[in-house]
Amino acid sequence: EDDGTRFERLFDELWGVWLDQELSRQSSRQEEWKGVLRKIGLGEIKTLTSSLCSETVDLQRLSAIAHGEKIPQPIFAWLKSLEEKASLLLERHPEERSNEKLVRASHAILQKFLRSGDPGGHELSESGQDSLSGNISKKLKGWPEEDVAEAQEIVRAARALCQVDDSLSRGLCDLLIPFAENFRDAFTRDGMISFDGLLARARTLVRDCPTVREALKRRHQAILIDEFQDTDPIQYEILIYLAEEIGRQAKDWRKVKLTPGKIFVVGDPKQSIYAFRRADIEAYLEVVEKIIKAQNGIECRLSANFRSHGKILDVVNGVFDRLIQPRDGLQPDYVAIEPAPRKSTDDGQSPLPFRKVAIRKVRGEDEKPDTETARRLEAESLARWLEEDVLGKAEIVDENGTKTVVQPKHVAILLRKLTDVHYYLEPLRRRGLHYVVEGERHFYAVQEIIDAVNLLRAIDNPHDKLALVGVLRSPLGGLTDAEIYELHRQRLLDYQAAERFKGNQKTTFSNVKELYELLSRLHREIRTLPVGEAIARIFDSAPVRLLAATTFHGEQAVANLEKLRQQAELMGREGLSTLKEVVTRFGSSVLEIKEEAESALAEENLDAIRILSIHKSKGLEFPVVVLAGCHTVLKQAGDREPAVLQDWSTGLAGLRAESHWSLAGLYIAEKARLREEEEQKRVLYVAMTRAREHLMISCAPAERSRAGSYLSLLEETLNEEIAARNESHLITAGDGTIELQVVRESLSPPGRARTTAQEEPLQMDWQSYARLWQQRARECESALRTPLFLTPTLLKLREAELTEALPEREKLPVSSELPLLIGELAHRFLENWDFGDDPAEFRARLEPFLDRWIEPKQQANREQLQRELEEILASFFSSGAYRELSSSRILGREVPLLIPWDGRIMEGVIDLLYEREGQLFLADYKTDRVEKKDLARHAENYRHQTTIYSEAARRSLKREVAGFKLVFLRLGQAFEVSH
Repeated sequence: EDDGTRFERLFDELWGVWLDQELSRQSSRQEEWKGVLRKIGLGEIKTLTSSLCSETVDLQRLSAIAHGEKIPQPIFAWLKSLEEKASLLLERHPEERSNEKLVRASHAILQKFLRSGDPGGHELSESGQDSLSGNISKKLKGWPEEDVAEAQEIVRAARALCQVDDSLSRGLCDLLIPFAENFRDAFTRDGMISFDGLLARARTLVRDCPTVREALKRRHQAILIDEFQDTDPIQYEILIYLAEEIGRQAKDWRKVKLTPGKIFVVGDPKQSIYAFRRADIEAYLEVVEKIIKAQNGIECRLSANFRSHGKILDVVNGVFDRLIQPRDGLQPDYVAIEPAPRKSTDDGQSPLPFRKVAIRKVRGEDEKPDTETARRLEAESLARWLEEDVLGKAEIVDENGTKTVVQPKHVAILLRKLTDVHYYLEPLRRRGLHYVVEGERHFYAVQEIIDAVNLLRAIDNPHDKLALVGVLRSPLGGLTDAEIYELHRQRLLDYQAAERFKGNQKTTFSNVKELYELLSRLHREIRTLPVGEAIARIFDSAPVRLLAATTFHGEQAVANLEKLRQQAELMGREGLSTLKEVVTRFGSSVLEIKEEAESALAEENLDAIRILSIHKSKGLEFPVVVLAGCHTVLKQAGDREPAVLQDWSTGLAGLRAESHWSLAGLYIAEKARLREEEEQKRVLYVAMTRAREHLMISCAPAERSRAGSYLSLLEETLNEEIAARNESHLITAGDGTIELQVVRESLSPPGRARTTAQEEPLQMDWQSYARLWQQRARECESALRTPLFLTPTLLKLREAELTEALPEREKLPVSSELPLLIGELAHRFLENWDFGDDPAEFRARLEPFLDRWIEPKQQANREQLQRELEEILASFFSSGAYRELSSSRILGREVPLLIPWDGRIMEGVIDLLYEREGQLFLADYKTDRVEKKDLARHAENYRHQTTIYSEAARRSLKREVAGFKLVFLRLGQAFEVSH
């Protein structure tokens, strides 16, 4: 499966070649390209084409819709409903004011589309577009909020219709779909498949292949799907087909007859928040209502909440009972939640004042701060609040029901997006409050990665002076700009010229000379090493991990360096075989600040404040939750990016390219906008239900809240102008109460803290400290000497000494690996040998076997290998041991085992399991050179192996082992070892 890297690389390769041909003078489609390029640029076309290459896009259907002569029925119904709404609005508002003029102009555009019945055969006049200038006023007399909202929807749709260009959509489909089809074929031939491709092909397989579908239906007797509300609609189709009644083969998922009782789904539509991952609330509701419940499915509503106490849930219900209202295909009914019995009170303790819901409104010296100032004010206030009022002071009830004070690990700061997280980090860092950012995708922008990539670039290319300067300025070099300039002035910015430092007594130059010698040595050493080994050598030789560990986020920095090393190793295995290519890729990622998550810290008990997005927090709980930035509005940056838009419920697909739309694309985008509007309410619900003990809603608004912010949603629901409030008071939310806290914050530079008294010097018992670390060192060495995994032959070194030990007079000048290789080849040959075949055929099969399995570096020894194997196999195939196996029932060959053994893990491979006269036997091939008279003594070397293998078979197969036989192939003797 491809993570996107190979897709991008292959796409760039094929796109450049194809585009050169398409835009050349020999191209047969010059006029079509001219028509398209007059409207959109090549960059946008490339982005759109990349979107078309996804296997989830049905290219034939997209082309058919683009070339359709009539408006598709769902779009016609949508336009008709808007036209009817506009007519009713004009009846209620017959005046000629600004709002009425906008609605009347929009009504005319809608009627024109509906009369033509043609999605692309007309152009709107400039006067029609000019008539839509201006905005619907919310303050116009006689216009209630409901009418304003309807008018805004109508005008927005009319303006978008002015940008519909179906002729452009048809031209793009005709030009780009052939490339997308060829790319998909090339990608598959390259042996790769994306996750989207896996989904699409799995859906096609179960839909269109009756035998596979029937077999899978019979294999899976029950289907349980968790988090159903966030499932991809393509996965819905797959699951519905698998839940179909045996013997039926519906081609359309809507017509599937479900097997009663087979499918069980668990989902909370209030928590459907992953539209950006193709979760579709309309698809969820359609499957649940029109497929499952329509076929007598039973709905069980779960309302008990085991996370939050009653005060939090009273507020949650009070807010969302009004905020989440049912809308067809967009939002189901709100189902209230109740605290579990143990959470309904203060757990028998005296009430704790911190167990509550609060809104913290931050005000600055300026009553109307700009966006950046508001964020900084809020961040400063939160850090102050955590340090002075919460950490180590506020009391909560822990998971065991006992009182405790809040520690950093109890606190989570949730943000809608991590784009502005840096505003919140600086005040925390300044106050020494440890934190971990989870899910931030700026891996290539963190300093330790930039420094490490500079180090790799410099070692790989001694002439990359920019990278060398980066190394010298990093903690590894520790030089100032002035000192680097001095090196440049003396022509010493070249680590291969370390000898020029001779005679220079400056301490700075002495340190640089040592660093230069290290870089020069590494440059020589890594040239022949594999990529992963080369990076490991660099990180082991240069103290980059140690330096990273001394930074504020030491653990995270070290984890990031390890992730970089693992990425390099993976790239090397995937085909970027040279260090230069890997370093070039890293350098590009740093320059472009490619999105990549930092390495996740595994320590769950890390005592640090968690900072994460609301989406990342889903499914988690935290004692104290701060919902920060509630005054901000999300920027929909990707709304104008060229893309293929698809709607699962209607089966429609369309295009968006700059300011141009296909009609289907416009319809799908409008549906997505409405879904996003409702989804943001559910995101707020998820955020407010993460808290176990205390929920703080933080904001720093200007005089008025901004539409689309969480603050505006809360104001609308609570009927409270929070942004305009200047004093603290209580707000009622259903049966719950929210404490509004209005606080002031300043961005003035903090003063230096004064020391009240000179601290006593810290007394350390260094002797006990040294003894403690000596003991730890001894324990560490002991643990390192004790392998976690064991093999019966103690890493097989002992067996290697016993196997293939040639008498001195027969020794040949061959590789020391040859004896082990002979044993390995004999085992591999017998693994695939059918004991029912004629033994005389083995020589004919040995030739092609050796062709396949002998590596190029061993070809010089092929004659010796073949001679040895023929001698071994000829002896075995003519023996009584072979005849016994030929008349037995073979149960398994080369059977791997993995069992616990004396506190460690034993692993190995059983060469042969067979059954004779109803009894179970184990056999192990040996190619040892041993005399017949020494068999009994020699077999004792393998008694430990016999015991382990017999015990593994007994545990796994629940059968007693009748015997374990060592088959000495050279003698053709099977020696049974008691166990």
